[in-house]
Amino acid sequence: MTAAFKLAAALGLSLAGSPALAQTATNFDCNNYEFNTILPAIEGKDGVFFRTFADLRMQHPLDERTVQMMGQLAKVLKENGTTLVYVTIPSKSQVMPQYLPAHAADYGFQPEVADAIYTDFITRLNQAGVEATDMMTALRTNKGGERALFGADFHWTSQGARLGAQAIAETLKADPDYADLPKQTFVTTAIAPEVAFSGMRRTLQGYCENSLPPTETMAYRTEATASTDDAAAGLDIFATPSDVLPAVLVGTSYSDSPINNFAGFLAEYSQLEIVNYAITGGNQFGSMTSYMTSDEFKAQRPRFLIWENPIYNNLAQYGAAPMEELIAAAGNSCTTNMPVTKIDANTVEASLEGIKLGADDAIFADFGAEGPRVATFNIEAADGLIRHSKIERSTRLRATGNFYLGLSAFTMPDIKKVTVHFDRPVTEATTLSFCANTKGDAS
Repeated sequence: MTAAFKLAAALGLSLAGSPALAQTATNFDCNNYEFNTILPAIEGKDGVFFRTFADLRMQHPLDERTVQMMGQLAKVLKENGTTLVYVTIPSKSQVMPQYLPAHAADYGFQPEVADAIYTDFITRLNQAGVEATDMMTALRTNKGGERALFGADFHWTSQGARLGAQAIAETLKADPDYADLPKQTFVTTAIAPEVAFSGMRRTLQGYCENSLPPTETMAYRTEATASTDDAAAGLDIFATPSDVLPAVLVGTSYSDSPINNFAGFLAEYSQLEIVNYAITGGNQFGSMTSYMTSDEFKAQRPRFLIWENPIYNNLAQYGAAPMEELIAAAGNSCTTNMPVTKIDANTVEASLEGIKLGADDAIFADFGAEGPRVATFNIEAADGLIRHSKIERSTRLRATGNFYLGLSAFTMPDIKKVTVHFDRPVTEATTLSFCANTKGDAS
């Protein structure tokens, strides 16, 4: 019995009751696209295409270590005034199984097992203390004339973004911290249908004689009016902003694309100001890491941090280091400043002698300004053993100049010093700090 079938059985689901899969359509005279090396896909009902790797995948890993680390991240953020809301975007097959062709079964796809996987995913996160909205149910409630997701692309339409925003807003409103936040009225206006850029459609079109359905959706604009609090007090809505930052959105192209108006809908339904730091092409950690290592986050933490990430973006893909960096950045434990010595133009070092190091500790390298994208750490033990670790920000990410290295992988005894080499010359503002017990004060 496969793991997927075991999961379905454990959750009391029957594969015999799976919804019927639609027969493959041939309206677009597409050939040789299923096994192309760029974007393999299959054609379903009514011009809906599914990526074989991401959309038909039955395995979406969420190991127990990652669940535990997500819970730790949520706990440390909460201890410092921020509630983490994790938004798992379901795959296209999980949102629109009624459009799948019968051929999807040849890839091992089973709709009810896919449903069980998503439900298990968000259930375990909620049990770990992470507020995880059920986006699969929300997107399936679509009753309008427009689909929740594009036919020839995997992103959501503005209709899908609206449904998702409504569900997340309900999660925010159910949280006790929502009540005392400053509320605003946001009005959303339809503009005109627009065609979104789609790399997926462009790739698939090369294998099809007839034109694929355009990635067209209604464009909207959301604007703030006077807040209910300001209107009652007769205040100018353009006066100095409140010290409270209600909500920050980080995520992928689902959140970053302006055509779907996701952040606007989220503001409208939550009645909260939404600051959007999403990054297209940043994958699972790009936007989250860019924001949480930024000076903006350190200076003013939001009440809600909404982290959007598709289910197929595995949080454990790069090991524990990215999550350890987020946990270290989330707290206020990097308080032990270590005197630094400049070794060369790009390198500083600091002694770790006399500091008791543990697996929950970290080293914070603050370049002192934005700009550097690479920080290479050398951890040296008393016997001369040196271990290396490199933190690198790609060009799509912000070069915040702040790097946090978790020490769980550095188990050598008698560590005596750390050396950090940046990809540009250091200054007097470059500092190194020791972060003790990054996983927080609560048990």
